[in-house]
Amino acid sequence: MAHLSEQELSFFNRLFEAERTDSDPTDTKMSVRLNLPDKLNGLLTNAKLTLLAEVGIYQLWFPLEFSKDENGQLIPVLSAPEVIDTKGIERSWRTPDLEIHTEQFQILSLSSTGVLLKPKRQSPDLNKEILLAFNLPSEDHIILSVKPIRTTSKGIAGKIMQVCQGEDALRKYLFETHKHHHAKLYEQGNFTTELI
Repeated sequence: MAHLSEQELSFFNRLFEAERTDSDPTDTKMSVRLNLPDKLNGLLTNAKLTLLAEVGIYQLWFPLEFSKDENGQLIPVLSAPEVIDTKGIERSWRTPDLEIHTEQFQILSLSSTGVLLKPKRQSPDLNKEILLAFNLPSEDHIILSVKPIRTTSKGIAGKIMQVCQGEDALRKYLFETHKHHHAKLYEQGNFTTELI
């Protein structure tokens, strides 16, 4: 589950007409009250939806699922979003200036769809997929299968073919880094949303 700022929580609370479910007034939770037949409630508990929020030139694609609490109420569960840069023709936002290393590469930049790698030794065969295993600063272990696309003056650009381990942790890391790099966007609270 994503750790959202107080403004983001307030925004999503208003969006879902949330109310506090515990007696602790400092505990912020989202809940949804729906008067739906049981069959439709069952559909929502198995649905995988996306909540689109726009912040400046960025789109935040939040995976949204519903679970039931002990009282049978539907609770929205938001995971960390994928961050899309719409000015870059809807490209995944890329975290620059990283100090992440694997045995063979330094990862210069990272997104949910691609990487820029600087080989530590000889250049790898660009016709073979590369398996990258590394730890994020949070110590979460990530394993990616990457297909080299092209060589640039900075290194090898690759497309992530599969996140073999740590998909949620990777999205969370990229989202937290984006919030850190663009704190003013999140402080302004200029959100628009759409349920997809």
